[in-house]
Amino acid sequence: MKIHLVLAHPEPFSFNSALHQTAVDMLTQNKIGVSVSNLYYAGFNPVAGPLDMHGYPQEHFALAAAQRWASNNAAFSADIVEEQSKLVECDAVILQFPLWWWSFPAILKGWIDRVLSSGFAYGKENTLPAKKVMYSITTGGADSQEDLDYYQSKINALYEDVFGFLGWETLPPFIAHGVQRLTDEERQLLLGKYKAHLQQVFN
Repeated sequence: MKIHLVLAHPEPFSFNSALHQTAVDMLTQNKIGVSVSNLYYAGFNPVAGPLDMHGYPQEHFALAAAQRWASNNAAFSADIVEEQSKLVECDAVILQFPLWWWSFPAILKGWIDRVLSSGFAYGKENTLPAKKVMYSITTGGADSQEDLDYYQSKINALYEDVFGFLGWETLPPFIAHGVQRLTDEERQLLLGKYKAHLQQVFN
């Protein structure tokens, strides 16, 4: 098995980065192949548009049509080709991100827009086989069961709206609530729970 990890957080000393590194270490120790996309570190451009492909012949730009043309003509920009090649080679994907305004950070949404392209990840003749996908997410504090249920509903929708549409197998997410309120000891315990979660999901 090979797992591709996508990190979408700007701070290398954040808890998101700690969760990401925990996953890299744990999977490597268990002899599971790992590849990584650190989007902020790489300066990944989240804006989909005409610069995503070379030589698109149409006068008026339409994203999905242009993506299908680029897929058929090997005309994607180098950064998209690199990201798509990582997806081709993996069996599962872990997306590590903070939940901002109940959704993906813009840089991760842009990765989805540009990399999970029409003709590659979806469409009648898409070339990428369905994968498994897991979210590892940090959120603001949840003070009641009602809050927890609301977060869960939002995360379930993020799964369904993107990867349910693609036909991928969605794996149970790991959700770390209110990390900013925790002590260092509590954070270490939470990282231990993440290891156990990964062991269970990818056993």
